[in-house]
Amino acid sequence: MKKTLLLSLALSVGLLAGAQQRNLSNIRKAEVRPIDQGINHTNETAVQSTYTGGEIYNRSGDLLKTNIASSSNVFGIFSYEQRVVSAQPEAGMVFFGNRAGGPLGATGNDIKVAWGANESATWSNYVITPETGFNFRYPSTVVYNPAGNTNPANMVAIVSGPFTDAAGWKGQFFGSVKLDGQNKNLTYQNNEPNIYINHLNIGLNVTKNGHAHVASQRLNGTSASYLSAGWEVLNGAFNAETSQFDWEPIVQVQPALLEDGRIDASSLVFSPDGSVGYLLGTAVDADPDYSPYGLEWPVVYKTTDNGETWEKTEPFNFSEINTFKENLYPTRADLDLVVPRWYNKWVGGNRNNGATVDIHGNLHIAGIVRSTNSVHPDSLSYFYTEEPVLIFDVFMNGDGTWNAIFVDSVRTEVVDDTNPFGMGWDQRIQMSRTSDGSKVFVTWGDTDPASWGINFETNQQPDVFTWGYDVTSNLYTLPVNVTELSEYWGENFWLHVSDMVIQNGSKYHIPVSTSVPGATQDNPLTHQYLSGVYFDESDFILLGSNDTEVPAGRLLVSQNYPNPFNGSSEVVVSLSSPAGVSLKVYNLLGQNVLEVAERRLGAGSHILSINASSLKSGVYSYVVTAGNERVTKKMIVK
Repeated sequence: MKKTLLLSLALSVGLLAGAQQRNLSNIRKAEVRPIDQGINHTNETAVQSTYTGGEIYNRSGDLLKTNIASSSNVFGIFSYEQRVVSAQPEAGMVFFGNRAGGPLGATGNDIKVAWGANESATWSNYVITPETGFNFRYPSTVVYNPAGNTNPANMVAIVSGPFTDAAGWKGQFFGSVKLDGQNKNLTYQNNEPNIYINHLNIGLNVTKNGHAHVASQRLNGTSASYLSAGWEVLNGAFNAETSQFDWEPIVQVQPALLEDGRIDASSLVFSPDGSVGYLLGTAVDADPDYSPYGLEWPVVYKTTDNGETWEKTEPFNFSEINTFKENLYPTRADLDLVVPRWYNKWVGGNRNNGATVDIHGNLHIAGIVRSTNSVHPDSLSYFYTEEPVLIFDVFMNGDGTWNAIFVDSVRTEVVDDTNPFGMGWDQRIQMSRTSDGSKVFVTWGDTDPASWGINFETNQQPDVFTWGYDVTSNLYTLPVNVTELSEYWGENFWLHVSDMVIQNGSKYHIPVSTSVPGATQDNPLTHQYLSGVYFDESDFILLGSNDTEVPAGRLLVSQNYPNPFNGSSEVVVSLSSPAGVSLKVYNLLGQNVLEVAERRLGAGSHILSINASSLKSGVYSYVVTAGNERVTKKMIVK
């Protein structure tokens, strides 16, 4: 797929004459993240380099892609709203569910559920077939593990989505089946005559206490003319006697919107213990308290009774968040006013947000937030054409207010539907969390033009990027390009990410799948599990906006960013108390080739800059010393 896209897509933006040249004047560069105001920058002095080469170090571990399933075409897995990858952290298992077909078996009307241990290349599968005359479409799949069970055969797959018959779209299906094929129980509900879309596959999830939830956005009318009828939520509970899920009547949630049409970027997420859930999307709310500027902001409903009733959360003015003021452009008419704007149907094509709920029951929304050029009623659809496009984790504080952390810059625009594949894609931003919700993660796919030396303007060769935030310590990681320069560089299409991560000691593994597409959207795809995507506890080193102190007795040293790199890279050092700090770089022979001279630094976070212009390509180690503490990490010079 990489070669196909490079030939068919990259020619439209032009290849550089020399593969090693960098001509990025027309590309929006990803900026190194701002940490906090007042951070000190310390430069280095050069020492003679003697290293001549080395193997690439992959900071995210040994990556491996395993073929686990296939589909007849891209429509089996293309929607980000589908739950395709999920995990059972306590069992250390990962699950993949999709509309099947293609080279690995079953038909395009079936659902295949595949499962394997995290980091394992051995997977099993079970095929769910529909009733005669029906065809599964756009399915979501998640797996429940009953309390005390250790046998995968007794785990229960939950599935939902739309189905068709010979005449076309028919209705929705939902139900469950054990992974050994027993206790299959599926329900098929026909659409009402006035339904245009009602797919019942948004945010399918199951909590530890055995409650399953899935949502649908209901559109009444036809493709030529339709109105948003809000959401529908289906709730179920596990019945230990039957090993099935008992389903309750549909619950309707209909927000009052300023304009007709669909709600964008819908999500349904629940807290670790299932006591709190959120149903959300972006839209223009009819209530000016919720939408004071008439723009697309999150519309959020909350439940505390397992989805039986839903109440709208309190209004909040997102323009009051300091992180937005520090990173987004102000309006032209008022340079003191920054008005954030989420995805909308006129701008860009950045279609989705990720969402999760943390250990405190607070909602997190990860997505692209842009600046508003003007809040004049005649100019609401305008935006800055040259502004940076940024990803934020926007989250509740628990007291009715919200906060945000800048995650990373988006490096390319979306690929639109006019490309040779026939279907476009964006960065597919998704969120995950630990089993207890103490850490949350953002994962997405993007193309880094600086890595390729090619003037990519759109997301044609996506890599897997990820970022993590520790809610309890208020420490977060640097964003990491996991697949850059690896065997899978630029070949990470149709990304799906589990809503749960798997903890193994100090490592937090993020289950990820990508797909190998054919030449067009109608050709079969092979789906692959990408193992080796993880953060270590030591990677959480940057202080969030609510903290001013490093935990006592800790020297926190980040992985250098960017890495691999040429030119300069930066290391963040956080101190709990003042100390003399130095940084030394060593080659594989143990020779000191670069150093930042020791200087006295105060408590807090500081950036040390590494200028590698004098170093040859290869693998190096850098050692940060503060008083009696030392931290060693590896880096790659390209």
